[in-house]
Amino acid sequence: MRLSLSKKTYYALGMLAAGCYMAQAIAGIAGAGFALLDNIAFILTGLMLLFLASVKGTTGPDKGALFGCFFLLIGAMAFQAPLLQYILLALVWPCFAGYEKSRDKRLTPQFRAICILEALWLAALILVNLGGVAAMGLPANLLGFACAIVRGWLTLSLYRRERDER
Repeated sequence: MRLSLSKKTYYALGMLAAGCYMAQAIAGIAGAGFALLDNIAFILTGLMLLFLASVKGTTGPDKGALFGCFFLLIGAMAFQAPLLQYILLALVWPCFAGYEKSRDKRLTPQFRAICILEALWLAALILVNLGGVAAMGLPANLLGFACAIVRGWLTLSLYRRERDER
């Protein structure tokens, strides 16, 4: 048996990451928090970005774009300022979606949805965690769930595109 890894496999990692984000958002809505799910989603997202950059035939500019997304992800963990962490994390998926949209214009709806929802979620997180507006906790979790859905939609679209091109 031969193990075959392709872009499809790496997009599947993104779908798994989106699933972990969804599960974490559901837990948050229920009043519990599962930091482990966030950590797993973080790792899966990072692996997806690195593996996509390492695919044979990836051009230099494409590698740069994917590494840029990866460095945003890692940079969020390097800084101690919560506001900077939130901003960097809110940029990872829109940047990745923008990169993919530049290669395939059919991904424009996913790109727009990710940009809008990530911006709304960032505003809600800032209000809840830095502004002390506890009443925004449920809307923030709902927006986090919506972000996870559109992340899954993007990676599923990318997975299907790779499947159909073969």
